[in-house]
Amino acid sequence: MKDYFATMNPAVPLSQPQDAAPPQTPAPGNVRGAERAASLAGGAALLYYGLRRGGVLGAVSALAGGGLLIRGATGHCAAKDALTLSPEERQIALEYGWSSAAASTQRITVRRPRQEVYAFWRNFENLARFMRNVANVEVIDAKRSRWTVKAPLGRQFVWVSHLIEDRPGERIAWETEYDADIRSTGWVEFRDTPDGQGTDVTAMIAYEPPAGRVGHLAARLWREDPDSRVRQDLRRLKFILETGAVGQAGAGSATPPGSNQFDTPSSTTP
Repeated sequence: MKDYFATMNPAVPLSQPQDAAPPQTPAPGNVRGAERAASLAGGAALLYYGLRRGGVLGAVSALAGGGLLIRGATGHCAAKDALTLSPEERQIALEYGWSSAAASTQRITVRRPRQEVYAFWRNFENLARFMRNVANVEVIDAKRSRWTVKAPLGRQFVWVSHLIEDRPGERIAWETEYDADIRSTGWVEFRDTPDGQGTDVTAMIAYEPPAGRVGHLAARLWREDPDSRVRQDLRRLKFILETGAVGQAGAGSATPPGSNQFDTPSSTTP
């Protein structure tokens, strides 16, 4: 089991090779011109005021000033990043008529036969075994299933999803009913690995955040954005199928190494 933990590969974005480390490139600046100058000036003023005043108010002012100084010095604002949709998200929002979209496409290699991986995912009741936010999936008929999904602050959402594409051993796609509590869509594809020893699983999950872009930002602050969620879910899928936990009692509680990352929204890491 220790050897398995050492070799288990995490899910990676579709745009990156499976075995290559992601390039460590700095995020492009999104604070420029007058906005950047105002951040520097305002940050310096707040920092000076906070240091002179002291006390709780002074500490808060100094911290805010320091944040503005960093924003101005680096020309980068993480909050603006979270509010900016990717090209994929803009396309999905336009296609489905959503006010906004949060989406992620991730890939992982599972060292099990393609038909086995497909069959496990195709039984939607299995999704709750490896998707952390899915509490339960009830299959209604051949095309429809009722999902109960966990949300921050102990909330739950329930919706009905429709199977819109099913190519055995290759691709599954689904989407929620239009009047769902949270509208979402997704697909998963299965391909044999080049060495024939496993299956490359590529999954895309997208949803319309409540409250639009503000909800998108809140999800990222809670570390509930699709990137981190889909990566973690695919790691669980890999762990369950490769270790045989799927056939054991209590398989739904099986978690891969580092499972403490998955306990609460506040402790997850992307």
